[in-house]
Amino acid sequence: MKHIPVLLKESIQSLNIKTNGIYIDATYGCGGHTKLILSKLGNYGRIYAVDCDIKTILKYKIIDNRIIYINKNFSKLKYVLNNKIGKIDGILFDLGISSFQLNNPQRGFSYMSNGPLDMRINQKKKKTAYTLLKNINEKKLSEILKKYGEERYHKKIAYNIKKYILQKKLNNTQDLSTLICSISKNNKFKHPAKRSFQAIRIFLNKEIKELKKSLKISLKLLKKGGILSIISFHSIEDRIIKHFMKKYSTSYKKNIHHKLPITEKEINNFYYKNNTINLKIIDRIFPSKKEIFNNPRSRSAILRIAEKI
Repeated sequence: MKHIPVLLKESIQSLNIKTNGIYIDATYGCGGHTKLILSKLGNYGRIYAVDCDIKTILKYKIIDNRIIYINKNFSKLKYVLNNKIGKIDGILFDLGISSFQLNNPQRGFSYMSNGPLDMRINQKKKKTAYTLLKNINEKKLSEILKKYGEERYHKKIAYNIKKYILQKKLNNTQDLSTLICSISKNNKFKHPAKRSFQAIRIFLNKEIKELKKSLKISLKLLKKGGILSIISFHSIEDRIIKHFMKKYSTSYKKNIHHKLPITEKEINNFYYKNNTINLKIIDRIFPSKKEIFNNPRSRSAILRIAEKI
């Protein structure tokens, strides 16, 4: 299946590309967003393409001297780009996993095709999904399915996963998907195993922790007037992004005095921690009906845009 970048036109337009600007594609993936940014950059423009999955970079690498590839988690970027702090014109996040990763059964992300229970985004890491499911206790697994997958049948699924592992009946993604489908109910938009696979993947790869770190680092890297543009695909990530942008927005700071009960000390502490960084929330964009028809993967996408001021 060909990779189709989600909200491609809208996300790149939001960055207001400057001919000789410096940009970061924080989630390079198959390179679709980077390619469009490059088409708008001049000879002296630069883009840092970041991805912790070296196989993805190598497969979709674009040969262009304006691109600098970084094979790391974005949360580690402040150590790599220390001399660029406060100089970046725009940062784009396209969260989740790429089509290349999802469509390769050997990566173990798909509940639709059979493969090993892997699910590692960074394959340098040792712990796989199977290792996680084997060693985690039932209660903790249930909490993960509920928190990161919002799975209604989290307790029953967790119980049966542990039971099947003990019986050596859970050996691949097809086994896991079949188990979940026997418990969780389907609807016309979501496969029954989607929520649980998502939850296991998010926890295994520490995606929420990485996102929170990355958002804070992005504010330091951006110059004043720089744009932060983020595409998310599920409500857990979107809530984090929405609250983060609101926390650093000037409107939130102006209204903080009206939020009761709050002490003078708390107000002073808030301003002390946040007075050097302000955000202006610009927009929230959803995919059009046409895009959803042409690319069903875009159905749950939300693009949030903010400017550092």
